[in-house]
Amino acid sequence: MRLYGALSILTSFLAITNAIFADDAFHIDYSYELLGEPQPHNTIFHKPHTSTNASLLYTISDKAVLGAVNPKDGSLLWRQALAGQPIDNSSSSYLVASERDGQIISGHDRTVACWNALDGRLVWQYTVPDGTRIQGVQAVPATDSGSTGASEDVVVLTVPTHSAAHATVFRLAGDGSGPTWQHVDLSHTEGSSTSIATSSKHTYYVSKSHGLLAGSKAKVVTLDNASGHEVEQTSIAVDSEALGMGGHYAAASCSSFPFLLSAEKSFKSIKFNLLGSSKVVTLALEDKGEEIDRVSVHHPCHPAAATHFLLHVQGKTRQWAEVYHVDVKSGEAKKAYTLPATAEKSAFAATSTNAAVYFVRITDTEVLLYSSESHGQLGRWNRSGFQVSAGSGPLYATAEVVSRGKASFAVRVAEISSNGIWSLVRNGELQWARPEMLAYANIAAWVEDAGPDPLAEELDLELSVNPLTAYLHRLKRHLLDLQALPSSLASLPAAIIKPSSDAEAIARKNLVGSKVVVVGTSRKELIALDVSNGGLLRWQEDLSSHIADGVEMKSITVTDGRVSTYLSDGSLVVLNATRGSLIEHQPGTIPIADLVRIPGSPAAATIKVDSSGNPRPATDFSPSHPSEGNVVVTVNEDGKAIGWTVGQTVEKTWVLQPQNGLKVTKAVARAEHDPVASIGRVLGDRSVLYKYLSPNVALLIAQSDTTLMVYLINAVTGAVLHTSIHQGVLSGSEIPAVLSENWYAYSFTSQDPATSALSTQIIISELYESSIANDRGALAARSNFSTFSHDAGVQPHVISQAFTVAEPISHLAVSQTIQGITSRQLLATLPNSNAIIGIPREVLDARRPVDRDATSTEREEGLMRYSPVLELDPKWFLTHSREVMGIKKVMASPSLLESTSVVFAYGHDVFGTQITPSMAFDVLGKGFNKLQLVLTVVALAVGVMAIRPLVRKKTVEGRWKQ
Repeated sequence: MRLYGALSILTSFLAITNAIFADDAFHIDYSYELLGEPQPHNTIFHKPHTSTNASLLYTISDKAVLGAVNPKDGSLLWRQALAGQPIDNSSSSYLVASERDGQIISGHDRTVACWNALDGRLVWQYTVPDGTRIQGVQAVPATDSGSTGASEDVVVLTVPTHSAAHATVFRLAGDGSGPTWQHVDLSHTEGSSTSIATSSKHTYYVSKSHGLLAGSKAKVVTLDNASGHEVEQTSIAVDSEALGMGGHYAAASCSSFPFLLSAEKSFKSIKFNLLGSSKVVTLALEDKGEEIDRVSVHHPCHPAAATHFLLHVQGKTRQWAEVYHVDVKSGEAKKAYTLPATAEKSAFAATSTNAAVYFVRITDTEVLLYSSESHGQLGRWNRSGFQVSAGSGPLYATAEVVSRGKASFAVRVAEISSNGIWSLVRNGELQWARPEMLAYANIAAWVEDAGPDPLAEELDLELSVNPLTAYLHRLKRHLLDLQALPSSLASLPAAIIKPSSDAEAIARKNLVGSKVVVVGTSRKELIALDVSNGGLLRWQEDLSSHIADGVEMKSITVTDGRVSTYLSDGSLVVLNATRGSLIEHQPGTIPIADLVRIPGSPAAATIKVDSSGNPRPATDFSPSHPSEGNVVVTVNEDGKAIGWTVGQTVEKTWVLQPQNGLKVTKAVARAEHDPVASIGRVLGDRSVLYKYLSPNVALLIAQSDTTLMVYLINAVTGAVLHTSIHQGVLSGSEIPAVLSENWYAYSFTSQDPATSALSTQIIISELYESSIANDRGALAARSNFSTFSHDAGVQPHVISQAFTVAEPISHLAVSQTIQGITSRQLLATLPNSNAIIGIPREVLDARRPVDRDATSTEREEGLMRYSPVLELDPKWFLTHSREVMGIKKVMASPSLLESTSVVFAYGHDVFGTQITPSMAFDVLGKGFNKLQLVLTVVALAVGVMAIRPLVRKKTVEGRWKQ
C-alpha cells in the first residue's frame, strides 16, 4: 500500500508537465495597426456620445484612413479605409464631428459617410454625382438643426473633375436621405480655389480664380442655411497666399464666425475679412528682425467659443505667435498679445471649453498653456520620457484642456513629429507613441549579417599567430570570461525558481536567433526593426538630404554589417546596420529600374537593370566582378522576356515574345535560400517519384486584358518547359506567383461575363522527372548533364491542380527553414479580410485523387480526396483576430531552429510572427515550466529514497524465507 501511494504521488507530478505545447497566439506574433500621418485639420478630441465625459481621438490620415484612438494608451479602437484600401498622398479628406448624436461624418473623393463614433460602424453614406469630387464638408451649427438628439445636417462642396460638371454647394440631411437644397456655381473654372464655411444662419461659398487675369479678389456667396437661397454676393480683396487650413482662404470654417486670411509671400502683413462683412483689415506682423518663412492660423471650432485666433509665425531661426481678438460687430481684428520668440521648433494648438479659448504651445522640451485673454502662462510642464532624435521636432498638434479649478489645468496634446511618430503628452509626460512612419514602407530586406562576431575575430586571431601566443591569448580570454562567473552563479537559483518577465522572450530569441529587418519608406527613411523582439524599433535614419525629389529606393542589400540602398537615379547610400549611422553616399551614373545580385569576386556583384530591361554591372561604385556563367532574365517595356549571360561581359542569349496581345509583366525565380532536403518523393508503396530540380527554371507571367498565360522556362536557353493559359481573368488584377523546390503556384481572379461573378483560384503545379515511379526519365543513364546538350530540352512531367478560394489573393510567399526538412507553407495575403494565412503544402498537393477517395497507399502519403473548393481553415490564419491592412509583401526567413520560420509582412500595417509548419518538433512550447520540471525530478528522487528501505526489507525477508 505504501508503494502504491508513493507511485500515485509521482504520477500526479508527472501529469502537471503534460501540456508542453500551448497556443502562442499574441505571444510570438506582433503587429502595428497603423493609420498613417494624421492630417492636422482632421484630428480632433471628441466625446463619442453626450452621456460620457471621456473623449476619444479621431483622425483621418494622409492615406485616407479614418480611425479612433484611445487617448489613454494609444490603442486603435476602430478604423476605416475611406478609399477601400490605404492610398498615398491623399489630402482631400474631411472630418466633421456631430455634437449630439454620437456620429462623425467623413468626406473623401465622391463619398460622404456617417460613422458610429463608438464602434466605427457605417450608419449611412451618400455618393456625389459622377464627374465631381468633394472639396469640403462642414456641419450646420446646432441652432439650426432642431431638437437635441437629432442628426446634424452637413453642407458639402463638390468641384468638377471634367468640363461638363460644375461646382456645387448642397445641404445634406443628417439621416443620409439626400440633399435638401443645392447651389450651383456656373462660373467655376479649372484651377480655381474653392472652400466653404458655415455660421449659425449662413453658408459661405468662397472662390478665387488663378492665373494672370484672375485679379486679387475672391468671390464670396452668402447662402441661407434653411433654404439655400443666395442672400448676397461680394468681392473681397485677398493676397496670393491663402492661410486657411489646407491652403484655402476660409479660416475658422467650423466656428460661428468664420473669416478669410491671406498674405503676400513676404508675410509682412495679413489681410483679414470677417465673412458676412465687406470690411478688409490689414494686420501688420512683427518680423523680429528676420525673414519670415511661413505663417499658419489656429482657432477653436466650438460654436460657443470666443472668436479669437493665433498666428504662428516661423522665421529662419526663431518662431513666435501673435493672438488676435475679433469684434464680430465691427468686423475688425485687433492684436491682443504676442508670445515670445524661441529658437526651438514649436507647434501650436487651439481648443476651447464653452466660451473660454486656450492656446497650447509644445516644443521639444516643454508644454505651455495660455488663455486667449492674456499672455500670462496658465501652466508650464517640462517634457519627460522623450528620446528626441537630431532634426526631429513637433510638426502639428491637437490639444484638449480640462480645468480643475481656478488655477489648475490638465492638458493632453496629440503631437505628430517630423520623424513620423504620433504621440500623446499629458501634462508634459509621454503617455504613448505610435510609429505611423511605418505605414509608408515599400521595400525591406533581412539583416542576415549584422557585422563581424567578436568571438569569431578572436578565434581568427589565434589561428594567425604561433601556438604559444595563441595559447596565452586564449588563457587571457578565458580569465576575462571567468570574471562574470560569480554573478552568473548568484543569479542562477532565481532564474530557475522565479524567472524574470522577459526570460521567456530571451530564451526564445536565443533559440530562434536575432532577426532584424531594414525597411525603406516613401518618406525617404530607413528603419530597422527587431522582428525577433516584438518588432522593436532599433534605429531610424532620414535620407531626404541624399535623395532628390522623384527618386525612389529600388533595392536594399545588407552585407558585412552595411546597409546598401540603391536609388533609381543610380546612386548608393550606405548605413551602419547596427546603429543606422551614415557611412557613405556615392552618386551613380547609371539610372536603374531594378537591381540584381549575382555571385562575384571578391563579393557578390551588383547588376543594374535599366527601364529597357538591359542589365549592366554597377561599375560606377561596385568593387566586385561578376563570375562567369551567371544568368539574368529581364522584362522590357514591350512585354518581352530577355535572357542574358552575365560575366565580364553581358550577352543577350534569347528573347521570348508571348502570343499576340500578351505582354510579359513579371518574372519569378526561386528564392536565394531554397534548400531541398530530398530529391524524391516517397510514395505509399515505398517507391520514389523523383523531383525535377533545376536552379535554372523561371516563371513568366504574361497578361492581356482578360487572358493570362504562364510560362515555365529554362532561364539559360529560353526553352519553354510548360505553359498554362486562362481566359476571363479580371482586367488589371495582380497575378501573385511563387516558385520553390519542384513546384510553383500562382493565383488569379476571373469574372463570369454573364453574371459578373468573381472567382479566385490558386493553381499549383508539381514537376517530376518522370510520371513513373523509380524512373529518372530520359536523363537517368547520364553521368553528367549540360543545359546546352541536344537532349537538354527534355520537359518535366507536370501535375497541376486548381483550387477555388473565397476571396482574392494579393501576394504569395513560401515559408523557409534552414535545411528545408520542414514541410512548407504557402503564405497568402487576403486584402478583403485584412489577413495573412499559411496554407499547408499538403493541402495544396496536386496529386490528390479526383472523383474518388484516396487508397490506403495514398493515405500513407497524406493524400486526401480532391475538392475544387478550398475552405480557409481558421487555424491557418497567422494574424488570428488581428486585421492587417494594406499588406504589400510577406517575407520569410529561416531561424536557427529547423522547425521554425520567421515571417515579416509590411505595407500599410506591419506584422510579424514565427510559424512551425511541421509543429515545433525541436523546441518546447509555451506551457513548459522549469519549476514543475525541477519539482518532478525532486519528487522522483524523494520517491526513490522513500521506496528504497521497503525494497531492501522485502529482499531480506525473501532471502530468509528461502
